[in-house]
Amino acid sequence: MPNLPPRQPSSADAPLTSLRVTNVPLSATWASVGTASWIVGVDNLSFWRTFALAQDGLSATTAASTVGLGIFLVLLFAAVLRPFVVGRAGIFLLCTLLVTSASVSHYLDAWGVLFDKGLVRNMIETDSREVRELLSFPAFVDVLWRGIFPAALLWFIGIRNDGWKQSAVQMTLLGVVAASVASALLATSYGTLASTFRNHRELRFQLVPTNYINAVYGYIKGEDTTPTALLQVAPDARRTETLSGRPLVLVLIVGETARAANFSLGGYARQTNTALVNRDILYFQNVVSCGTDTATSLPCMFSGLGAEAFSVQKARERENVLDVLLRTGVSVQWLDNNSGCKGVCARVPTRQMPTSGIDGLCGEDACLDEILTQSLEERLSEVKQDTAIVLHQMGSHGPAYYRRYPAPGKFQPTCDTNRIQSCDRQALVNTYDNTIEYASQNIARIVEAARARAPAIDIAVLYISDHGESLGERNIYLHGLPPMLAPSEQTHVPMLAWLPAQTQDRLKLPISCLASVAGQKYSHDNLFSTLLGFFGVATAAYRADLDVLAIARASHACGNAPQRLTLK
Repeated sequence: MPNLPPRQPSSADAPLTSLRVTNVPLSATWASVGTASWIVGVDNLSFWRTFALAQDGLSATTAASTVGLGIFLVLLFAAVLRPFVVGRAGIFLLCTLLVTSASVSHYLDAWGVLFDKGLVRNMIETDSREVRELLSFPAFVDVLWRGIFPAALLWFIGIRNDGWKQSAVQMTLLGVVAASVASALLATSYGTLASTFRNHRELRFQLVPTNYINAVYGYIKGEDTTPTALLQVAPDARRTETLSGRPLVLVLIVGETARAANFSLGGYARQTNTALVNRDILYFQNVVSCGTDTATSLPCMFSGLGAEAFSVQKARERENVLDVLLRTGVSVQWLDNNSGCKGVCARVPTRQMPTSGIDGLCGEDACLDEILTQSLEERLSEVKQDTAIVLHQMGSHGPAYYRRYPAPGKFQPTCDTNRIQSCDRQALVNTYDNTIEYASQNIARIVEAARARAPAIDIAVLYISDHGESLGERNIYLHGLPPMLAPSEQTHVPMLAWLPAQTQDRLKLPISCLASVAGQKYSHDNLFSTLLGFFGVATAAYRADLDVLAIARASHACGNAPQRLTLK
């Protein structure tokens, strides 16, 4: 066989001899524009839905306004991002922005929450147990395609380093185009945009990424970490109540996420408070919370500042009513089955309930509220002096409502998932109502524990929830909306009281007097002075017009009321 010259590789053989995957890096400007476009178009579904619903139907004018606003937002965000998009640091910034925006957008779209500094505070102050309840596989899938995938793609493609002259020209051009579009938009659509944003203030809490950037900045700005001396509240406080051989005891139950709309004592059609019927319970129908989240409402109700003047920072810098009571000789104890007292119990004896280890009461990193009754019974058996005992419940904390009561629950079927927006609405309401029904059982147990000690001590029970909850009304779930935008479901809260005959005599307050004012309007602002009034604390900080007990004594019906009245 003749010797043949070696075969030279042809172009057809190239794929067999080498395989190269190449990509052309993006310019920093196009990377900024692309990221801004994705965020505006994909991560702002809630914003655009609210904007569209705010318009009077579809017309050429509204369509032009919407498209123009979208283009302007893309250009604005891109112009702001462009100076920071340099090299690997720039890619990291854009990727972080994509993933964070997708994460925020998921909860905006799924639960209708609004992102403000109060929500940031709640996120920072929450515990791992609550965080786990917010996670789910659908949430991961949503963040994967909206955030992780585009971020990975951008990281793979890369960004080329343009010279400083070219970068300056690009940034200037981007700014000029953004300003031109803004001018045209104002000239053609000012009326539409102005009325929309004025009448729908929630839009600024829905616009990603400015909502969470402003929220984080506002939270950091408001957190002054400079050490300051704790401001003493009511330095002139002193007890005026006549000494008695019997201790005066108040059991204050702080409910969690219980809304008045679902309390049958207040007129709700379903019997969610059966356990409280015929137990001499007095229900207050018109009570409003200070805030819409625990991190705000809890310190607010004990602070004495009032909702109008309250801020979390102010509350941290001063004592609260528990400090005043403790200083005037009242024993104060805080028993917690929630994620902490948000600083309210920082200077009083506190016991955190266990989260596991008790059969029948403890499940997935949490124990049912019945555990508080057991701890309360121990404390009541040890009472030797005037005492305030605060029980902080887990209550109806969501979104995993199904974990807040012993299964299966009175109302069926139920929503046995933390993806509450995916449940049938009636199943979701059933599950929430089961939490209220179980909370009523626990209040009844506490009242019975107090009743059992009534022969030896003068005792009363007061229950009030920290805030309410949204269950899908207007596509809003959970709580935490800014108070100015929050629906009544998040601010109208239940309050109830139980006073046996001996305590009525001790306080010179027939229950009929209290019943005569139970329908008046109250709020968390009333708690500070009511607690002072209950224990007979005199101070310039006390306000009789906010003390529910003093209001009852001063009522017109009180003078002619019988000394005692049993409530059915």
